[in-house]
Amino acid sequence: MLIQTSTEAARRIRIALLGSILLWFGAWMAWQTRADTALFQQFKTSSIFIALRPVFVLYSEWGLFIFYVPFIALLVYGIYAKRPLFRLVGLAYLYAQVFGTLLLIEAIKIGCGRPRPHVASAHDVLCPAPSLVHAFNSFPSDHAVDVAVGAMFVLLLLRSRVAALLALTAALFMALARIAIGQHYLSDALAGLALGVAIAGIVMHVYLLPRWREIETSATQ
Repeated sequence: MLIQTSTEAARRIRIALLGSILLWFGAWMAWQTRADTALFQQFKTSSIFIALRPVFVLYSEWGLFIFYVPFIALLVYGIYAKRPLFRLVGLAYLYAQVFGTLLLIEAIKIGCGRPRPHVASAHDVLCPAPSLVHAFNSFPSDHAVDVAVGAMFVLLLLRSRVAALLALTAALFMALARIAIGQHYLSDALAGLALGVAIAGIVMHVYLLPRWREIETSATQ
């Protein structure tokens, strides 16, 4: 069930943006304390994570569709059933993915030019130099951004605690998977989660909430 009012959504957005700040701090600490390298080495040598690598690879490739399918379906349903709020939610999700995950994050990754863990070790400089090469586009994790956007939409719009727990698990497991298969450092994944939360919150605040309030106002007249 969608939450009852846009006011409740706005309150949750403020809390989510605070969470984004905390995730950014975690990413900075992971880089500063070199937890990045320590965790990568742990995953690289641990027999448990080596055995689970096929699972991480599979989820890394297909986990993105966990949120694509339901939100696109919600958009289609909103259009054909003439449910404006559902249509707006679906559009807001697409805007967050296209303008946030696809355009903004790719620009940051290219501008940063951080080498991926399996390519070269990166300690002292977080963003060495701009690069168009995929192997040097480690920061931030766009997979983590992508799934975090979907998870935030679920958390901000649904009352269900089960759905919220599943959404958070999906986002955190994607971050873990990208680290475990050597595509990202911990700081890359945490920064990706932070950006995903922020992108979802900003798009909802700027695009969805004003239109949601208009729907609520027209319904009471």
